[in-house]
Amino acid sequence: MKILSSSIRNLTGGRGRLLHSSLAVLALSGAVGTLHAQETALEEVVVTGIRASITESVNAKRSANAIVDAITAEDLGKFPDKNVADSLSRITGVSVTRGFGEGEKIAVRGTSPNQNRALLNGAAVASADWFILDNPSRAFNYTLLPSTIVSALEVYKTPQANIQEGSLGGTVMLRTRRPLDMAQNTGAIQVQRQYSETSEEWDPSISALYSWKNDAENLGFNISLTRQDRTLLREGTEVLGFENQDFGRGALWVPRALGDAYFEQARERETVLFTGQWRPSDSGQFTLTYLDSGLDADNSNYNRYEWLNGNNGGTIDPTTAVVTGSGVIAGEVADSFAEYYVIDRVSYSETGSLDLLYEHNFEQLTLRTRLGHTEAEGGTSRDRHYGWGAPLDRTEFNGLSHTPYLNGQVESDAQLGARGLGWMQENARVMDDEENYASIDIDFALDTGVFNSLKSGLLYRDHNKGQMMSLTRFHWLSDAMHADGITTYGEGEETGWDRWLYGNLGAGPLGNYTRNRSGAPYPLMDISAAQSVIYPALAYENAVTVLNLPENWNVEEEILAAYVQADFDGEGFRGNLGLRMVQTRVGSSGYNLQGDPLAAAIDMVGGYDLLVALVDSTTENFDVRQETLKHDYTEILPSANVAFDIAENQVLRLSAARVMARPDYITIANQESANLDTQTGRRGNPQLEPETANQFDLAWEWYFAEGAVLAATYFQKDIADSVINSTSVDFRFDERLGEDIPVLFIQPVNGKGAEVSGIELSYQHNFDNFGVIANYTYTDANSRDARDSVNNPGSGLIPGQSENMANLTGFYENDWISARLAYNFRTQWYDGLSEFGSEAYIDDYGQWDASITVSPWENWDFVLEAINLTGEELEYYHIDEARAARLYDNGARFLLGANYHF
Repeated sequence: MKILSSSIRNLTGGRGRLLHSSLAVLALSGAVGTLHAQETALEEVVVTGIRASITESVNAKRSANAIVDAITAEDLGKFPDKNVADSLSRITGVSVTRGFGEGEKIAVRGTSPNQNRALLNGAAVASADWFILDNPSRAFNYTLLPSTIVSALEVYKTPQANIQEGSLGGTVMLRTRRPLDMAQNTGAIQVQRQYSETSEEWDPSISALYSWKNDAENLGFNISLTRQDRTLLREGTEVLGFENQDFGRGALWVPRALGDAYFEQARERETVLFTGQWRPSDSGQFTLTYLDSGLDADNSNYNRYEWLNGNNGGTIDPTTAVVTGSGVIAGEVADSFAEYYVIDRVSYSETGSLDLLYEHNFEQLTLRTRLGHTEAEGGTSRDRHYGWGAPLDRTEFNGLSHTPYLNGQVESDAQLGARGLGWMQENARVMDDEENYASIDIDFALDTGVFNSLKSGLLYRDHNKGQMMSLTRFHWLSDAMHADGITTYGEGEETGWDRWLYGNLGAGPLGNYTRNRSGAPYPLMDISAAQSVIYPALAYENAVTVLNLPENWNVEEEILAAYVQADFDGEGFRGNLGLRMVQTRVGSSGYNLQGDPLAAAIDMVGGYDLLVALVDSTTENFDVRQETLKHDYTEILPSANVAFDIAENQVLRLSAARVMARPDYITIANQESANLDTQTGRRGNPQLEPETANQFDLAWEWYFAEGAVLAATYFQKDIADSVINSTSVDFRFDERLGEDIPVLFIQPVNGKGAEVSGIELSYQHNFDNFGVIANYTYTDANSRDARDSVNNPGSGLIPGQSENMANLTGFYENDWISARLAYNFRTQWYDGLSEFGSEAYIDDYGQWDASITVSPWENWDFVLEAINLTGEELEYYHIDEARAARLYDNGARFLLGANYHF
């Protein structure tokens, strides 16, 4: 990450100056030209309005050789949704995650997000997450790309040999405009304000696009600028993991802790997209694309919770426990321990790419060469923790409702404010992602029987993804802080113990820092006030920063792919046959050592021998070293797509292919992470094999009118080497308890695979000024691995798969007004293991969105949009639907704005 790293960082400031000095920020939308070797000949036209956009999408689907679904922009700067992932969710078989009320990651046909790929104009785009609980993944984070820079989306559900491998579900092609395909001196300006129901704040959004080309139409550029702010507030209640425990009623699932969460965030997203084109001759063309997108995502999380499973307190009273299914949903815990915990984070996510494409047309041959670099960085550069704990008389809980009792009464705000500071710490966790790539593609025109084209190419990718994590502590005693002759940590005279926490810090009670509730379920800590007292410069004079050795790692992949593809057509049929061969070499680097990793990290600092002996008294030489574990594999991926014109306006499609998805980065990292509060951890496995699948598709499409289609598709995937979990128990030192505790570690291994099959149904039609778009997807997914929820959480399950998904959109449009009402629904799905090591399921979710656009003058549009109109909440549960795990309210959002295009 060295070529663009400075530009990405500097453009955080430079980009802001550019945006604030410009008239507005861009809203790029429209139709693009060719895509690297990933393109098929999909005719592009300039679209205006909902009906024209639908017609263009239908034409793209109909003319493709593979099974493809598409969405195109309605006009310059006018995509159907503010978020690209939300638009993709309206395609059959596509699901989206909405953890913070905005589409983030997508999955296709019963797969998980990391098993699908996104390509920008045919090239990879690096991605890094801002959220502290997100692990480095292959899944693309769509919050980095505003919809204003996208002109068209295509989801390839069946592969072609000339499309980059890596998807078990589907490959998303994100297309942007090219200046030589646009009219001269055209553009758009969009200004909007967004109101968020939960935060009760209005936030600005501004975008602008300008495109220029010379009179000879051989030189041009366009530039798109976007600035979007959002004040986010998410309220919720959450269980901090479940444990299978026998407290006198037999082995049952019990909640570890239960609390009310209050999450605040200020988001600022700025995006620059520049495209330049030059045709030095009629047969040759250069295209340069530069993308820089940054998201500042500082956030604060408050949680007031009580431990219910014996952590620092009692366990559930068996006489009060209410059991449903395999676990406890209500009860009472005597002598429970409560915490009011606040984490203040400086978070961000940035991505950048530079891509150069040269295309040259010879008489019988088209040559395309591409060079590019993309990189991303994101995470939390600093988080500060504030822990205010206290023992209670008891806690009563029922579902997600919980009541703490202190001194014979429900704990009051005054009693909460009397709590003292029991813990503070500071961490940093930053992820980076980088890829250099080069490709050459050749397309030979043929006139040999039914074959019209022979395509071949080579692609080289050098990809690195890694993570850095450090810990800063304020309570550790150095050897020099102990009296002379002391040989045991913490013993001796207290004079000279000038550490901060448990020493010189006089923080006072929580009540010294509370502020207006702002609708929160409890008084909120004023972070600015607390920070000035608890984390001043003086606190760092004797603080210690160490590497969290097991969580510092890097994965490098060298990928070489070659393909050959023959396109054919004849009387009433067309398609392609291809073969792609891919070699992947993996080097997974991380720290290896003897003994306890925390003790080893402290030992590296020096001067803390007594503390090191307390943490690990048996290891004399930790032998800390960086090691790289290597692995390689080669996959041969055949594919065939055939489309038959079986009747007038009817198409029958057949597709068969072998596909692959590389293991997620966190699963092959040479790393370890542990949550000592919940006594769970994870490890990587660099020797994992890729997941592969033999897939078959059968589709029927009837284009019964212009811009109309009725379609049905059957799909089947036989997945091998699926990634599952194995478990083991090791001991780790808990610095808050001052003792070793057992930790259940989960490590991925290749399993027996899974079977996925389903049906997609879609219908869309314009009725004069009215129209309807409807689709439904049924997916049946079954793992071949054994199910053991107690000893191996997550086993026998397939993440991300909803049995039923549906979309329904109705619209009305005339010359001056267009209106749309859309509903998106999916049934319950397994969301994977939570950060606490427990299985997490999300209940049925349905969302209403609406928009109205009024165009009183030729170049002006006035827009009103509503997102999550009814304020649907995210409801999580644990194995049994009756055992609630989380409830999050992101609220509704409303946008009001104006668009000017010229």
